[in-house]
Amino acid sequence: MTRDDPSLRSLGGKSLSRAVQRGSTAIFLAQLVSQILSLVALGILLRRLGLEPYGLLGMVLPLLAFVRIFVYSGLDVAAIQHTELSDEQASALFWTQQILGIAGAIFIACAAPWIARFYGRPELLTLTLALSGTTLATTLGAQHQAMLQRKMALPTLSAIRVLSQLVGAGVAVVAALLGAGVWTLIIQQYAEPLASTFLAWGVTGWRPKWILRRTGSRELLRFGGHYTLSSLLLFLVSNVDKILVGRFLGTQAMALYGQAFNLAQKPVSLVVSPLTGIMLPALAHARSHPEEYRAYAAGFFRFLAWSMLPCGIGLALVGRETMIVLGGPQWESAGPVLQILALLIPAQAIFNVMGSLYSSVGRADQMAQACIPVAAVTSLSFLVAVLASPGELNGVILLAWVYLIVFGLLVVPAYVAWAFRCAGLPLGLLVTAARPAIGGSLLMAVAVMAADVGLRYWGISSPWITLPVKIVLGCSVYFLATRRELLYYAKGAIGGIRPLREQQQSP
Repeated sequence: MTRDDPSLRSLGGKSLSRAVQRGSTAIFLAQLVSQILSLVALGILLRRLGLEPYGLLGMVLPLLAFVRIFVYSGLDVAAIQHTELSDEQASALFWTQQILGIAGAIFIACAAPWIARFYGRPELLTLTLALSGTTLATTLGAQHQAMLQRKMALPTLSAIRVLSQLVGAGVAVVAALLGAGVWTLIIQQYAEPLASTFLAWGVTGWRPKWILRRTGSRELLRFGGHYTLSSLLLFLVSNVDKILVGRFLGTQAMALYGQAFNLAQKPVSLVVSPLTGIMLPALAHARSHPEEYRAYAAGFFRFLAWSMLPCGIGLALVGRETMIVLGGPQWESAGPVLQILALLIPAQAIFNVMGSLYSSVGRADQMAQACIPVAAVTSLSFLVAVLASPGELNGVILLAWVYLIVFGLLVVPAYVAWAFRCAGLPLGLLVTAARPAIGGSLLMAVAVMAADVGLRYWGISSPWITLPVKIVLGCSVYFLATRRELLYYAKGAIGGIRPLREQQQSP
């Protein structure tokens, strides 16, 4: 890479639109395959391992997530959004992350005894020590993947992520079948990032120079610092609930709540992960042209609403059957929790993409300021909910309701309004984008509830029958109600995300 990278300067206007369409086609299809593989592997592991291993892992994961905030330090995002990036700057970012990765591994290892005492589970000492090296495993390929994303080489990056997940899932399933127990989940935590690193290094062919100073990276590090502060505050939003459940309600409650939460995040990951992979570089390239920037933002939010609203409502209606089919009767108690958390899917999705909006205009400092009240309000509400818990299962149900009301209905709207203000976008843009999906989602909900009544009338209660019937009916009604959008996205092989003005002109 040189300081004046022509591949980046050429991305504008129609060339940017073509790059977004090609990239989004590949990345959405890859993510769809990824989620299918993930669900298949998860179904096998849930049935093979039971609740206890997932409860133990759920107690350690918040610590790993906390440390990785500092390990990444927003340096991968800084590399993607920066207008010009030299080879020396990329190398400095790479070695900075490796130093942070080693420091993070040491910190986790030192914190292992404290984690075991905090939760009152001695076996967490060995588990935490074993997981400490995963920080370095994730940083080794971070800059290489950021380079691919920066250059809009999204089909290649998508292939790497799917293959890596396939390796991780395959290794974990084999380990579970061999009776590895909780070590199955540890092996999976290493296999996937190491496979991703190996593939990214091979594809890019880039090898970092040994350089840390005098590269002009101060601006990148400052951006990374603000992004890290935001990530730290958002860590509280995403993990305080799980820490409190593990500490006060035990491993069984942790397993039920954690897996319900993770399943509710599956649709979000399916759409938001690839969307942000396209959204950040596309908006960053378009930010010098306000009209083009607004048009792209509108197109992205329209797709987000069309895909996430029916997912949230639909999963809320079939949450109980989903848990039974996926994990068996032992996971049925997680069904009510999943039904509540599923209603958070649209709010969680819009909340997650706001980071790309802030970053695209270089305002990580404004994101950090907005995250302070978000973290304070949600963390306090979670603490009150858990301390007022009437028992393990009722406690996680109460926590899920608090999450939905406080975070989904109060915090997210205020956070989104602030992000739109910083990016210079009108809030009406979001309302317009969501309008086609609202009517279709309501019709879908009516159809699924009617099907439930009919199935009960005919005495059909097996989730292996009711779940596919409701899914097929719900999808059919929604796609029929929103057929114009469906035809548009299908024409672009799902990746037909272009500026909104081009969408409106499409027949």
